[in-house]
Amino acid sequence: SGSTLSIRRHPEIIVDDKQEPVVATKLAGLILARGGSKGLHRKNLASVNNQTLLARAVTAMLLSSCFDELWVSTEDKEIAEEALRVEANVHERPSSVAEDNTTSIEAVREFVDRHPDVKLVGLVQCTSPFIKPEWLRQACLMVATQGYDSVFSATRQKGLRWQPAENGTVKEVNFDPRERPRRQDWPGDLVENGMFYFVTADLVKQNKLQGGRIGYVEVPHNYSLEVDTPLDLVLARALAPILDTSLYTPDMTSVSE
Repeated sequence: SGSTLSIRRHPEIIVDDKQEPVVATKLAGLILARGGSKGLHRKNLASVNNQTLLARAVTAMLLSSCFDELWVSTEDKEIAEEALRVEANVHERPSSVAEDNTTSIEAVREFVDRHPDVKLVGLVQCTSPFIKPEWLRQACLMVATQGYDSVFSATRQKGLRWQPAENGTVKEVNFDPRERPRRQDWPGDLVENGMFYFVTADLVKQNKLQGGRIGYVEVPHNYSLEVDTPLDLVLARALAPILDTSLYTPDMTSVSE
């Protein structure tokens, strides 16, 4: 059961030379918010800059104007009440897919199986506190109008990576030690930051969040914090007064570096 939800359409989308809704088939925004969390107790309801993490994510999704429906999948009464308060629908998640060892794809598939009218899913992680509506909109357009089957958020990292090898040694992974790249000359690696995944329902039914034609939306590194520990929450609260303001609009390079 859920509340009545009014979604504002983005007004500037052109499909087949006429103005249309953002998507031709139903796109559901989905947040997985389990009550039991190990690293940080009840983290989905933790407050950052006077909003719960759940409310921050729902607000960004509403402002993106690209979802037909917004859903919070939870087994927890308090989380369900907060979801309804911020104008999301509540998907009552069975306890069988709300365990400590339940994977995200299992919970997303359970949602898709119970909502056969949904053809696209935008999975948004509410423990990423600095989601921008424009990043969600970009991903939405990629799956809805540009032929992508799945799109995920990623950030750039410029770490020189090594992996353990035999006999207690290590082996380089992403660079040549004889030609160590200068930071400013090297684009770095794209790394998933978990903020969001947009995917067709067909791929979800194959137990995949990524597949087919895969695209990405690049998110600045400083916005990619995930709140999983008490220290993460302290950092998010310290960063929020800066990153939440519209006055803070550095370009991608200055943020990433």
